[in-house]
Amino acid sequence: MALGALVAAGVSVALLVYAGRAGGGASAASGAGEGRPNIVVIASDTLRADRLGIAGYERNLTPAIDALARRGAWFAETYVPIARTAPSITTILTGAWPRRHGVTTNFIRDEQRRLPVRALPEILRAAGYRTAAVGDWAASDLGKITFGFDVLRVAPDQWNIKYLLRQGPKDLRLFLALFTHNSLGRILLPEIYYLAGRPLTRDVGRMARRVIDELHAEGQPFFLLTFVATTHAPFGTEYPYYTMFSGPDYKGRSKFCMTGVFSPEAIAKRQAQGREAFDVQQIVDLYDAGVRRFDDEVRAILEHLERRGLIDKTIVIVTSDHGTDLFERGTWGQGNTVIGEDPSNRIPFVISGPGIGERKVAATVRSVDIAPTILELAGIDPALLGTDGRSLTGYLDGREKGDRAAYMATGAWLARVAGMADDHVRVPPLIELLEIPDRESGTIAMSETGRALVEAARDRAVRWGRWKLVRVPAVSGPRYALYDSFRPGGGDQSERHPEVAQCLQRALDLWVADPAAAPLVPECKGGG
Repeated sequence: MALGALVAAGVSVALLVYAGRAGGGASAASGAGEGRPNIVVIASDTLRADRLGIAGYERNLTPAIDALARRGAWFAETYVPIARTAPSITTILTGAWPRRHGVTTNFIRDEQRRLPVRALPEILRAAGYRTAAVGDWAASDLGKITFGFDVLRVAPDQWNIKYLLRQGPKDLRLFLALFTHNSLGRILLPEIYYLAGRPLTRDVGRMARRVIDELHAEGQPFFLLTFVATTHAPFGTEYPYYTMFSGPDYKGRSKFCMTGVFSPEAIAKRQAQGREAFDVQQIVDLYDAGVRRFDDEVRAILEHLERRGLIDKTIVIVTSDHGTDLFERGTWGQGNTVIGEDPSNRIPFVISGPGIGERKVAATVRSVDIAPTILELAGIDPALLGTDGRSLTGYLDGREKGDRAAYMATGAWLARVAGMADDHVRVPPLIELLEIPDRESGTIAMSETGRALVEAARDRAVRWGRWKLVRVPAVSGPRYALYDSFRPGGGDQSERHPEVAQCLQRALDLWVADPAAAPLVPECKGGG
């Protein structure tokens, strides 16, 4: 069944979501995990790595995260393979590249919900952990995809036509949202309570603290993933956060959140516009307010662990699924480009806990390495994942210092974005590539034709220390360019460093053809 008018009627703000729901699982045998640390992961959708105070950002947005990093490890150069929620969160939880786990867009088919690889919650559960995930609309993929969580308190599948139609017309659902932001609304009208575009930071934080207490009371080690939309577009936060950085004299339309992105047509149009069409500084101010709001919730969870006497027994990780472009290259949103300094593909990654000393890791690492790292820190063999990532514990004790090759690609564009080269391989607007394969389930999925078109049009890159090689699919064939972070603004360095360019091109082409064959550390003359 083609999507057609149904999506135009129902998608609305959900084009900012890229999320989903389903799943669950049984608990492990009692006592199997005795002596293992608890694991708490706190993540905000679209959180940029450069907003941390320890990264040198001029505004004091992250005092709690900075303090956590100073008593643990901060991986300053961590990259995701695709800066979209479903592919990225699946890579983080499986240690597999998107081509391996099969979730390459946010619009997966029903049969793709069951992964062909093992996931972190499943392995932890077998080792005696209780596992849980809590979140708002941004976290619905944690339920949609079968990761194996014991406890799921996340939104229903946001990419489902039945769900979207139950929300009703835009004005009606916005009106109802005024009265359903409470526990009763969550139970009776989840379609409105979990309305896309409205972060539920306070509610999710409270739920996370309740779940910590519930899991701790069961007497087993626990794994909790908290995932919120606090820093996701349209960058709306409650009072007083939205006033913290915005100029008092601002009178424009984006006073409370970024406007003009509340219908499919409007979102596609806005992504094609340049920065001159936006109140850029106001949008940046609203985004920074969201970062500060998230940091306050991180502090609340850490203080709760402290009060419960759990902080010294718990590995705490702060991270994200991806960052976002804020008009650095003329566009906004996540995963639209891999050219530049990677505001989308680079994520924060801070880890603290038993046996983890203070350390800044400047080497290039990947989000595909996070799940193996968690397993090894928990005393579980990372090889149980059987996938692509490699544990990062060598960086924590000084055994490893060099850069790893971080491979990445763009996402599925909503429309042609500002700044795209004229000869770039084109893809029809995203809405034309979607379908509803099964009327009974109502899942909105990428068509097979759409998947092929998106794969052919992705920009791809490999980052390795100071070097970054970009592969852009032009009509006449792929075009490569080498960039050197030691020469910002210096343009393509392929002629100055041909051996590095050729070496990284071979590595990137291998990743495109078969991710498992791509080298962890390219053997390039000229250094990483």
